[in-house]
Amino acid sequence: METISGPAFKTILAQANVNQAEFARFADVTARQVNNWCQGRAAVPRWAALLAIACRELSAEALAIMLDELPRTSGEEGA
Repeated sequence: METISGPAFKTILAQANVNQAEFARFADVTARQVNNWCQGRAAVPRWAALLAIACRELSAEALAIMLDELPRTSGEEGA
C-alpha cells in the first residue's frame, strides 16, 4: 500500500460518512491530528488509512464488534 495523501484520506472519510472528530474518537487520537492528516500537514499513518478504508467498507457497528473481539494486550483491564 502506497502512502495516502491528506486529500485522499479526507475523501475516504467523506465516503465513509465519518467526520474528522468521529474518526479521532474512534481511532483514539486528537481531532487536531486527524485534521493535520486531512490538510496534508502531517503524513497519514498506514494504520489510520487502513482504519478509514475499513470504515468506508464496513458499518460502524461491525467495526465495533470486530474491535471488541480483538485480544487485549497486557496492561488493559480484563487482560
